[in-house]
Amino acid sequence: MMKKLFFTALLALVALAGQAQTFTWRIEGTVANAAPTDTLMVVDAEKLRMITTLQVKDGNIIPASGTLDKPTICCIAKQGRQVPIRMFVLESGTVNLTIDLDLIFLPRIGGTPMNDELMALLAVQNAEMDMDTYVKKIYEVVSRIVINHPDHPLSPYLIGQSRALFTSTELIGLIEKLSPDLQASSKMDRLKESFLLVQETEEGKMFKELTGVSPDGTPTAISNFVGRGNYVLADFWASWCAPCLADMPDVIALYEKYKERGLKVVGITVSDTPEKSDSIVQRLSIPYPQIYESQPMSIYGVMGIPYKILFAPDGTILSRRLASRKELKKKLAEIFNDKK
Repeated sequence: MMKKLFFTALLALVALAGQAQTFTWRIEGTVANAAPTDTLMVVDAEKLRMITTLQVKDGNIIPASGTLDKPTICCIAKQGRQVPIRMFVLESGTVNLTIDLDLIFLPRIGGTPMNDELMALLAVQNAEMDMDTYVKKIYEVVSRIVINHPDHPLSPYLIGQSRALFTSTELIGLIEKLSPDLQASSKMDRLKESFLLVQETEEGKMFKELTGVSPDGTPTAISNFVGRGNYVLADFWASWCAPCLADMPDVIALYEKYKERGLKVVGITVSDTPEKSDSIVQRLSIPYPQIYESQPMSIYGVMGIPYKILFAPDGTILSRRLASRKELKKKLAEIFNDKK
């Protein structure tokens, strides 16, 4: 009898422990530039699965709630919109969102501890400043979050999202501040391997050879373009990457603007087939050469696309931090205005 009671009590404790891992979340807030009855999707930013939908009425979110078993980094998506609006944390309590469908970052979030922390990051992302100041301030905020919350899933997520902004030394240093469990994860192992590759191809270092085939099937290499007396922009892209295709008209326009003044552009496809790549090249009338079937991940540590690297005329890497179209335009304007 005593054994049976003990076993029953043990099961009850296990059940309570399991319940303790589940929490209730709630979302409320406002939406600007929305149709009167828009439907938005709350998407798990890492697993890319929909968690819930948000109904909009007269510019307000009809409050939604649910349960999860761990804090989840989320973004807001809308049907027909290519780029989601980033980012907030679904955790225990009520998160209050200010959403503007004309922006790519949330103007304001709050209501729960990690979202209050994240608001400092969004404040930087929504501000106007030069790139060097922007990177410095982003690094300060991400470092503070990682140091203060080494075992929270937001910390490794922010490290991964910052890979195009920080140096590999900075990124490896941030990984080493995570809890031992998070450091040992396969995701962090892959990121650290990538950052070590980036360390070998940081700004100021000479380019590394990358080989593939041209659209007609003949062997080609990045050395056919880089280190031959011209500025060279390498644009890493794929036919399945919607943001890459959205970037293409700007890249083509910049090529046409500066080609007579010393700019060359080469497209480098990532995890794509020549047939699908060719269909995009033909459809968009891309005028510059392409390298297919290369291995940019294992040569340059490129982990996400679109991604761009600018090489100096002597073949050294001039910039790996061209994270936006605006920054790319600014960088090229600086270079070629100096040459006038």
